[in-house]
Amino acid sequence: MSQPDPFSPIQLFSSPIFPTQISGFEEHQAALVAHILDHKSRQRGVMRSNRNAWHSGEEFALEPNEHVAWVLKRVLKFAHLALGKYYHGWQGLELSLGGAWANVLGPNGWNAPHHHFPLHWSGVFYVQVGSMAHNPPGDPSGHIEFLNPTPWMSPMGQGGNFVIAPKDGMTVLFPSSLYHFVHPHTSEEERISIAYNLALHPKGRKPFT
Repeated sequence: MSQPDPFSPIQLFSSPIFPTQISGFEEHQAALVAHILDHKSRQRGVMRSNRNAWHSGEEFALEPNEHVAWVLKRVLKFAHLALGKYYHGWQGLELSLGGAWANVLGPNGWNAPHHHFPLHWSGVFYVQVGSMAHNPPGDPSGHIEFLNPTPWMSPMGQGGNFVIAPKDGMTVLFPSSLYHFVHPHTSEEERISIAYNLALHPKGRKPFT
């Protein structure tokens, strides 16, 4: 009988991130941009991680809009499919929307490092990224960067942070406890997104955080 390899490590503390394109977005983009900018013109917004940028309040998700509802329904469905393997096929748990808000970054707008804990999963849906989609190589303007929660792994060749270049119609799903920030947006065209939190809860019960 062969012995276990004493030099085979146990890999700990992975942080799964799920970026994907949401099909059918093009039909909703113009209406989403118009709705979010109209909302921005009527609402002062709140200060969170946003710097030189607008962050809507909780009223954004409560204001009826078929296009926002379409986005939130699609990202929740994606999360349900992507995360099922972590929760035994959703035998005893459910996943619900725990909040959503809009972000608008103009020139030099950015988001400071932050997390969304104690929520369970979080994400962002990109409505309009503009010329940021054509940044020259090495230019992280407007990109989202996730901070490595296990910096001790650097000597193992697995150090460093992880950067994602947003695209129109893309959503990025990630653990809420993962610190992240947005690089300063240098384009004149506004960078518009919808961020959201997702909460786990036992079936038939209200979400818990």
